[in-house]
Amino acid sequence: MKKSFISLVGILAINIVIHFYDLFYLPPEKTLGHLYKIIYVHVPPAWISYLAFTISLISSILYIFKHKAVYDRISYASVILGVVDIGLSILLGSIFSKKAWGVYWEWREPRITSTFILFMVYLGYIALRQSITDIERSKKISAVYSIMAFVTIPISYISVRIFGSLHPLPLLSPEMKLALYLTFLTNLLLYLWCLKNLYSYLSYKEKLLEVGE
Repeated sequence: MKKSFISLVGILAINIVIHFYDLFYLPPEKTLGHLYKIIYVHVPPAWISYLAFTISLISSILYIFKHKAVYDRISYASVILGVVDIGLSILLGSIFSKKAWGVYWEWREPRITSTFILFMVYLGYIALRQSITDIERSKKISAVYSIMAFVTIPISYISVRIFGSLHPLPLLSPEMKLALYLTFLTNLLLYLWCLKNLYSYLSYKEKLLEVGE
């Protein structure tokens, strides 16, 4: 427990340093000025959510074929973290939308709408799982749901190419791109820490339920 806590403190410290550099030391972008810097807190969580849902997809497929609880727990934990990250990205995106377009939500923007649908679909995964009392049945249905839900990710990506985007695209210098990738890596470290500990919690909770039965 102590080692895990020290790891969390270290990861958070790295995140704070990187974000401090992003927000206060990077130069303004040519067209958006300092407003573009919201991408450093808006984009990495979105990327992490796509990774989390991909891990859930792979784990769900493995669970269906191998029927091992480890894959189910990884899938479930990853969906929970993915929902948190995409929810955070949507919230921060609405702040950007207010500054860029004068409104918190612009339904004409396909990326916003498709990402919101993605968020609701995976939120439905959690709600469905919680509503099924039979543990084994819950695992099987959740695995199938996770596989089917993944289609919302390529749809979110393709929708922008089909319908275009209102998103103003900042022109990032090599220094800005490097900062964005470093911010993603620090978010990735936090995601992996949370995944490990959430997996342990779900494993412990499942054992308690088995003992109770």
